[in-house]
Amino acid sequence: MFHPIRTAALLVLPFGLAITLPALADPDADRGPTERLEADLRGFFAGEGTLEIGEISSALLRSRVTAEDLRFESHDGERLSVERYIVRGDYDRPDEVTLEGIRLEAFLDEPAVMNIEQVVLNDPGRAVPPRDEEALADQWLGSLALSGLNLELAEGPVASLANLRLDGDLEDGSGGLWIEALEIDLARMIDQAPADERTRLRMISNVLTDGSGRLRLDATFDAEWEELDGRTRLVSEGHIDLEDALRLAHAVTLPVLLPEGVSAAELFTDEALLEAATLLGGDVRLTLGDRGLFPRLATLGAAMGGVSEAQYLEQARTQAQGFGMMFGPQVQALLSGLVELMEGAAETLELTVTLPAESRLGSLADDPLALPDRFDMRVETR
Repeated sequence: MFHPIRTAALLVLPFGLAITLPALADPDADRGPTERLEADLRGFFAGEGTLEIGEISSALLRSRVTAEDLRFESHDGERLSVERYIVRGDYDRPDEVTLEGIRLEAFLDEPAVMNIEQVVLNDPGRAVPPRDEEALADQWLGSLALSGLNLELAEGPVASLANLRLDGDLEDGSGGLWIEALEIDLARMIDQAPADERTRLRMISNVLTDGSGRLRLDATFDAEWEELDGRTRLVSEGHIDLEDALRLAHAVTLPVLLPEGVSAAELFTDEALLEAATLLGGDVRLTLGDRGLFPRLATLGAAMGGVSEAQYLEQARTQAQGFGMMFGPQVQALLSGLVELMEGAAETLELTVTLPAESRLGSLADDPLALPDRFDMRVETR
């Protein structure tokens, strides 16, 4: 069964905070873009609830058609409104579709309101998306930008996002995901959790947020690929910043030999093809920077174990040595580096891995315990 509100909740964010207005009507050459857009919107909501459209207008010189003041109420009482729905370019293949002033009021377990200032979809392929959720992701969510998202429950605001940009079309050789100022009120959300889980969740929250109860995240992920002499070079860089907690960065360079007839763009979207690719060496660098999280982990571990922090850290060193005897000095160096972060002797841990040539990516995952013997791994702390 098709659910407009559910589909609306899929468009804006890949992880399910989104909004859109798919179409049912077929293109009709006898009608102008304003008539076609109105018919598509009304066709989408037909039988699911009540739709009101304030005004639809077009600007020929700018190749733009705009629907204003859209208001939909489902049979279940859920409400969706969009101040402006703007289609720019050729209606059959627009350059851009923009939704402004989005408000979604959903009533599931409890009332929730999501407001979004703007969503911009670049080169979506059509003025309105398909009904099918899989086709929606493939055709409409390839390139989008979102700004000004806020989520409220009955108790008040619980999450906000300043900006998100997604470039999922790798056919041009690059793509990425950029997240700016995602803030979550963990304390308020934990208050809504089952009573028997709140103590554990508050403990985790205190460690992550240094007791503030508010988590802020910024992230960047870039991916590029290029083909040269029948081989493909994959490059990826990015980082995740958790305010007052940690920074995790990665840099990956992988020269690979692709299966016959497979493009690099397909490799990023199909796990089976990725596992079938042949590595020609490569490097992976992970950098973990402490922003206060690891000393708090030591404090928590000591409290849970009923020992002093010095005793807890000594136990951790002993365990690192034990794992080193079982899995080798590389594993011991990694675990010992984490202990240094917890005791404040280091602020950054860098792990560099040089991958073996002429090996399938899938084979590396078949026996993870044997990985330290198959590649060169270096650990540095500073």
